[in-house]
Formats: sequence, structure tokens, C-alpha cells
Amino acid sequence: VDKLAAGEKEEEEEEFDCSVPEVVNKYQFAGKVANAAIAKVQAECVVGKDVAELCLLGDSIINQELANVYKGKKIEKGIAFPTCVSLNNCCGHFSPLKEDSIQLKEGDVAKIDLGVQVDGYVALVATTVVIGTGDITGPAADAIMAAKTAAEVIIRCLKPGKKNVEITPLLEKCVEAYGCKAVDGVVSHQLKRFTTDGTKVITNKNVPGHQVEEATFEPHEAYAVDIVVSTGEGKCRELDTKCTVFKRAPDQKYNLKMKTAREALFKIEKAHPKMPFSLRDFDDPRVRLGITECVRHELLQPHPVLYEKDTEKVAQIKFCVLLMPSGPLKVTGLDIPENVKSDKQIEDEELIELLKQPIKAKKGKKKKEEEAKKE
Repeated sequence: VDKLAAGEKEEEEEEFDCSVPEVVNKYQFAGKVANAAIAKVQAECVVGKDVAELCLLGDSIINQELANVYKGKKIEKGIAFPTCVSLNNCCGHFSPLKEDSIQLKEGDVAKIDLGVQVDGYVALVATTVVIGTGDITGPAADAIMAAKTAAEVIIRCLKPGKKNVEITPLLEKCVEAYGCKAVDGVVSHQLKRFTTDGTKVITNKNVPGHQVEEATFEPHEAYAVDIVVSTGEGKCRELDTKCTVFKRAPDQKYNLKMKTAREALFKIEKAHPKMPFSLRDFDDPRVRLGITECVRHELLQPHPVLYEKDTEKVAQIKFCVLLMPSGPLKVTGLDIPENVKSDKQIEDEELIELLKQPIKAKKGKKKKEEEAKKE
């Protein structure tokens, strides 16, 4: 029995780690699907397009792409974060139902955010696009470039042996160079199986009273790097927009009295036991009513829609990275288009030097090519 328990324990530890090729494959496959979905949603972001339809499009692409893989195997796969398209001063989680939707307008700054999981290995991705054609300048360009440059800084710092607390001051300097501020409370998380919020985090700015525990990066870890930047103070609040994204709160139990609430919880636990989901998935008004009751008893965690001040613009970039021996392996993330033109730039010497460094050491690249040949 001991042997079996030890074997099980070993296997469980293996599952979490990118030293196992199968785990890396699953992260990469989930990443491929996430990138394909977000690229298609981005391509549809044009004037007059309905936001609820865009969110539905992202989710349906993920489900279609996953339907054809790992068939017949008992492998959980699906949406790890429902598609959200948050505009202008909205900081995130805007995934409206049809009746609460809005249309895209010329000049809207749209943040697209979604996630995919294969066997519990999660690939999250977000990008920012400005609706319309022509060069993107002014505050929108500043916010996008601040997020992009901060992302470039983080990927160069994500190395085994480096500490999370060393990165935050660099990010603050980087974002401030573009006249922006990182949004309070947004952190990059370590990823583990079926978990998008692992214990190790990198905060984009130091907020008094919200100290982050110091941590050292280790080989074969996975991280979701999330950067949300505002042209304002970076302080977001809830307004009266309906929350549509929820997640089953782990370990929370309550004996629900309402039949609709019990039915809702049963359906959620069956369809989305561990990952966030959208109300879109449940057409039945009774289920939606039951969800309210589940939230009241803290069985579900809401992901509220948050806003900066009306006049501000908010940009987001999110990508996932595996800390491999050959250097950081990026499994999600889209490039920012060439037409984003900020008149601001990095002037800090330390940052300029860091940004000149290659993401991977040259030797690592060769090694990767050799590995690819072997495969």
C-alpha cells in the first residue's frame, strides 16, 4: 500500500511539472487553441460588431478546436476562461449576455481575454486592439506600448533563480515611462494543474498594505503573465454592469434551501467544476436565478466587471510562459500591430540594457533546433 501511495504521490508531482514532455505538449496544444481563438476574435473586431457575439465566437472556436482532440480518452478539456471583450475604461471581465450587449465604435480600445485547458493544463491569453483603421496614437497607444514593453521586461526576467520582488520595480519604471500606471490588484500567477492562481505571483506595482510573498522562480514552472495598464491612476471599481463570469469556490459547502439553486449548482459542478464560466452557457432563467443564491452563500466566486474613470484608457497583455532549460517557452501571446505609435519611450538605462538582451540564450536556441530534429 505504501508503495502505491508513494507512486501516486510521485505521479501527482510529475503532473505539475514541465519536465514531463506530455505536460509541455498539453500546455502547447492549449496555447495553440487559445492563440487561434483570440486571433479570430481580433479579426472580427470592427465597427458595429456586437460584443456578445464576439464573446460567443471566441468560446465556440475553443470548443470546436478541442472537439477533435484527445477523443475517447478521459481527459478534461474546455474553456479555462470565457471570452471577454472589455472596452476603453473597462478593466476586464466584460462578457455580456445578448440583452446587455453593446456595439463596437471607431476608436474603442478593446481588450480581448480568454483561456483554454487541456487535461487541466491552462493557457490564458489577452491582447488589446483599437477599433478602426490608421495609426494608433495618443493615450491608447501609450497604454498599449506600456503593457507591451512591460511584457518584454517580464519575459527577460523569468529565469530560474530570479525573485519575483526584483521584477516589480522594473515594471513600475517601465509603465511610468509611458505616462501610465499598472492597475491595482492585477498579478501574474504561477500555473498548476487545474489552477490559474498558483501561490507564486508577480505584482505589476507595489500597493501599500498588499505585500506579495517573496518567491524564487524554479525550473519547469509555468506562469501566466498578466499586465493591465491605465492612463489614469490604475484604481478600478465596480459600477452597475451585470457580472456574468463566475467560478465554483473550492472547498466551500452550504446546504442550499432553494431547489433552483441546488439545480444550478449541480449543473455548474457537472459542466465547470474547476474553471471560470460564463452565464452564456446556461440559457435556463431558473439556473441564472439559482446562481444568484449560490453567490450569496459564497459557493461561487464572481469575477466582477471593473472600471477606471470614464476618460481613461486601459490596455491589457497576457501570455503564458514555461520555464524550460533552453529558456522561457512562450505558449500564448499575440504581437502588437505595427500601427501603434506612442511618442514616449524608455529612457532608463537599466531597462534599455535589459530590453536589448535576447529572450533565450543563443546556446538554448541551437539545443531546441537539435531537439526538434530528434522529434
